[in-house]
Amino acid sequence: MHLTEREFRATHPLHQRSSKDKAERQVEKARPPRSALHVLLILARAEATPALLAPLVVGAILGWWQSGQLNGWGLVLSLVGMAATVWGLVALWDYHDYRLSLRSVARTPDTLPPTGYALIVQRVLKPNTVRDSGRILLAIAMLCSLWLALLSGWPVLFFSGLSFLVVWGMILLPVRYGHRGWGISDLSIGVGLGLLPALTGYYVQAQTISWLPVWAGAAYGLYSMLLAFNFNAAHYRRDWLIHKRTLAVSLGPARALDISALLTIAANVVLLLMVTLTKLPLLGLLGLAALPMGLGIFARIDRENVTQDVSWLVYRTGAQTAFLSAALLCGALVIDRLL
Repeated sequence: MHLTEREFRATHPLHQRSSKDKAERQVEKARPPRSALHVLLILARAEATPALLAPLVVGAILGWWQSGQLNGWGLVLSLVGMAATVWGLVALWDYHDYRLSLRSVARTPDTLPPTGYALIVQRVLKPNTVRDSGRILLAIAMLCSLWLALLSGWPVLFFSGLSFLVVWGMILLPVRYGHRGWGISDLSIGVGLGLLPALTGYYVQAQTISWLPVWAGAAYGLYSMLLAFNFNAAHYRRDWLIHKRTLAVSLGPARALDISALLTIAANVVLLLMVTLTKLPLLGLLGLAALPMGLGIFARIDRENVTQDVSWLVYRTGAQTAFLSAALLCGALVIDRLL
């Protein structure tokens, strides 16, 4: 066994799974994909896509709620561009993680969550196929942004361009700050895939900027940070072995649970402040109804036995919580506007 693997076991002891752990039994083990559709769903991280689109949708609904006018084409272009951005970025992240793993002498873990990285390691997809798919999707996203800027104005191009630079800079720029720890990569996700998309969605509908999308972007930007952090926590063993020092790797599995719970609470605190300090209807407090689901998962976890399956379950629960919160808030705004 390689020295790196021995060091990992010394600092991150691995426990055997308990047959009585209900949380772990709910997790689907990584298996070879059964169809081409399954491959696409894994590569696109379908379990997190609705939550990652939530900031844009919430911003758009807020703009419609305040202005009373719905820009249908703008909403469609925004969604297509945002989806292409998310899918393109995750594909390129998986590709660069694979390239990073080739520089390390550490052995790849035997079990991997279902991601694009796992598809490459399992030789289901070629690395260049994943890379080229990401580039094509980002090109589609850029075209959508340009078209949207022609329809709605230059601020859209500014927000989308800044979002791309913030998130892509984690692995593209020479410094590659996403690999330097300190939580910078998680914060970049919160800004690039949370705050800025909310501003974009709002501006397309309202043709102006106010504090409402900033509040919404902060809340769902924290949810985006939560997804990125939980995803890294589920990959902490792999990332440690390939010398990718994310915040989750620095903290370890047990402390990562604490940060995950704090981010969930912080997102809901911002939602509460947004409703109480702005002119939003009190019905908007429905967005807080997802909090019990987001925190309930932690009551079922044994902190002394945080396995990869448990971390993956926390990640998926966080994605479901973010989506449910956004859906409830948008539903509340639609009801208030129509009634």
